[in-house]
Amino acid sequence: MTDSILCTRDGAMATVTINRPELRNAMDRDSWQRLGAIFEDLSQDTDLRCVVVAGAGGKAFGSGNDISEFETLRTDAQKVRAYNDITIAAVHAIEGCLHPTVARIEGFCLGGGLEIALACDIRIAGPNSTYGLPVKNMGIFLDPALADTLVNTIGRTAALELVLEGRFMDAEEALQRGLITRVTEEGGLDAEISATVKRICAGAPLAHRFNKEAIRRVRMQGDESEEQYDRAASYGDTEDYRNAWTSFMAKKKVEFQGR
Repeated sequence: MTDSILCTRDGAMATVTINRPELRNAMDRDSWQRLGAIFEDLSQDTDLRCVVVAGAGGKAFGSGNDISEFETLRTDAQKVRAYNDITIAAVHAIEGCLHPTVARIEGFCLGGGLEIALACDIRIAGPNSTYGLPVKNMGIFLDPALADTLVNTIGRTAALELVLEGRFMDAEEALQRGLITRVTEEGGLDAEISATVKRICAGAPLAHRFNKEAIRRVRMQGDESEEQYDRAASYGDTEDYRNAWTSFMAKKKVEFQGR
């Protein structure tokens, strides 16, 4: 069985690859668990200087969560909360990584894939990349950590536009809105990633670690109480959510009722 998340080393750099190209790197529960565990391990390795996160196959960085799991692992609010705890732990492991992290983005960067990219310190994208957070199409509520990250990254106005309209942004608009750090020319992504890693690795690692933490500490604090996380998971008990994923699996159009 092929590992859904790969981790390779090249000197002081590690590359973590979402390896489900047949599903455009959609994340299932096991992938989230493995992603979090890998980053916890990488943070213990003081010989590292930089971690690159990528998606396999060239068509997607990550296209979101694997909807085929919804009918077994996310059928009610309690199960949604348990699932969310796993994804949030993985995202926090990336955000809290001891080393600088760079997202290498090409193709689709949607939903959970965008959440992973936003957890990285630097996001470098090819011109073919596409961004979105179409939670409205599945009746999904944002967890407070993601809402906080969105507002701190792109601002309240752009965050509301991304979530409420659910439309996709191309690389240039994503750059303009602050979702990503840089866009390369066609065919230039690998060279720019290599140059970025080289610049990072040339810096003082202790300074990188301190400065990452210093910048994290000054970001706005969102409401991340247990009550808020429970409320964020409560969509699992709504008719709209159940209708959304069953309609998606049946390739039918969903009609939301607000229940």
